[in-house]
Amino acid sequence: MPLWAALLVGAVIGLVSGLLGIGGGIFLGPLLLLAGWAGTRQTMGITAAFVLVNSAAGLLGLLATAPVLPPGIVLWLPAVAAGGWLGAEYGSRRLDPRVLRRLLALVLLFGGARMLLG
Repeated sequence: MPLWAALLVGAVIGLVSGLLGIGGGIFLGPLLLLAGWAGTRQTMGITAAFVLVNSAAGLLGLLATAPVLPPGIVLWLPAVAAGGWLGAEYGSRRLDPRVLRRLLALVLLFGGARMLLG
């Protein structure tokens, strides 16, 4: 993919993710897989990095408008970091790519159903 196209796709997904308040991997992952731009394991790594950047930007935006963070965040951050590391480790080294694709499909299906049903 040309650099300009990658930047455009990243900017659009980042914009939509910011508007919706989500990390963006839910859009980027399927796009990478369907377009054949990355394999399953590579897609998981790319989307994890993308979500990290978008989530950090969202947190900075929150801090700019509401400088008081929820009290539970001190506990959530290490728990999320540990869970993310364990999931990435397990997914990148142990899970079959077909299982990863099915898990991704289930997450997308569940997320889409929740959005549609309110």
